[in-house]
Amino acid sequence: MATTAEELHTMIDHLSAQDQERMLAYARELAQPQPYPHTPLPPGTPGSAIADLRVSPEGGEAMERALEDCERIDPDEDPF
Repeated sequence: MATTAEELHTMIDHLSAQDQERMLAYARELAQPQPYPHTPLPPGTPGSAIADLRVSPEGGEAMERALEDCERIDPDEDPF
């Protein structure tokens, strides 16, 4: 059984010169280190915590108004 490198070499040998250049460019791109390493997201708060949320009636009304404002779409409004 051939190794991955051997199998790639065999396949690349059968490609046109142009496709070999494309493969080389792709391999170079893959070999470059990523500018920002992947880091897992921190653990979040479970949705069930919302049931324990307590706010004043005024705060609740303000949040409700804010949500209503966000839900409206005015097609004539200039976004900028």
